[in-house]
Amino acid sequence: MPCDNDAAALRPGLTHGDYTSPTRLALEGERIFRRSWVCVGHDANIPAAGDYLVEAILNHSVVAVRGDNGSINAFHNVCRHRGHTVAEGRGNARRLTCPYHAWTYDHDGSLFHAPHTNGVADVEKGQLGLRPVRLERVVGALFVNLDPDAPSFDECHPGLRAELERWAPSPDTMALAYESPVRHTANWKVSVENFSECYHCGPVHKYLTDNIIDPDSYDVSAAGLVQRHVVGGRDNSMTQRLWHIWPNTAMGLYPLPGVGMVWCIRHMYPRSVDESTYQYRWYAAPGQSTEAIREYAEHHANTTGAEDAAIVSGAQVGMRSDPDATNVLICNPSHGVGSEHVIAYFHDLVRTAIATR
Repeated sequence: MPCDNDAAALRPGLTHGDYTSPTRLALEGERIFRRSWVCVGHDANIPAAGDYLVEAILNHSVVAVRGDNGSINAFHNVCRHRGHTVAEGRGNARRLTCPYHAWTYDHDGSLFHAPHTNGVADVEKGQLGLRPVRLERVVGALFVNLDPDAPSFDECHPGLRAELERWAPSPDTMALAYESPVRHTANWKVSVENFSECYHCGPVHKYLTDNIIDPDSYDVSAAGLVQRHVVGGRDNSMTQRLWHIWPNTAMGLYPLPGVGMVWCIRHMYPRSVDESTYQYRWYAAPGQSTEAIREYAEHHANTTGAEDAAIVSGAQVGMRSDPDATNVLICNPSHGVGSEHVIAYFHDLVRTAIATR
């Protein structure tokens, strides 16, 4: 199912009910998010031994932790005893300890201590470690897959790792400069679609289009499970390059005045049928000012980020009020700034995933 990156056409999109039905979201959780490589962070988010982060993939909580040897492992964030979560948010811990009954786990997930189990038959620590979640590191980004039998990241995205390595700063040299989780009162697909086109940039993002990017230069295409966005900056020496990786991760180089090209990862996490978290994470490469990146990122959150949050909320309200209608998409790839052909392709991917049992 290739993306048509050439033909001009009007195409039907998903129905409004696909964005407003809890039953549909549950199906997407099962057939998209349980089977896909989902980014939960970056090496630079947990740089030291014992650092951990927790992320929710719908109702599945995952913890990623860095061990003493520098390796990073991911686990279901669920104690093997009585099911309580073993970590929250982000932090550092010598070991992960469940707050319920103090079962304690090493960074490799193995059970270190379970109180009052000495002498209890059949308690084998080696069989009671945290359940692992597959994790792959791609240019420092931490991708997890809840399906133990899913194809590898490289099988799902052939050639993408090498492509990203040509552009991304070395992950070992990057530092987290700023992160800003933005609440979108909209279905996760609305957030992805809003990222996937610049048709709205002129009406919605005045600061962005006047000062940062040249929307008329926008070029967007898709192939496989990846979108590619290339847009010139108002500073002619800087070109924005972004990749959207199915289903809900975007990353790439963002032009910051006075700083240069800055690596940014965006996560579009579903929380409920009409709420998602649009998480920006900005990273500093050697020689880049963390303070300057932070200052711009805060401004971006208060302008472009806030504008996007408002506009996707309005779309969700409208679709909720008329769930039987179907969206229409303007596909005109030769006019990149005004084309929604990669959204049409995203819808094809959604339909295919939902139909795959």
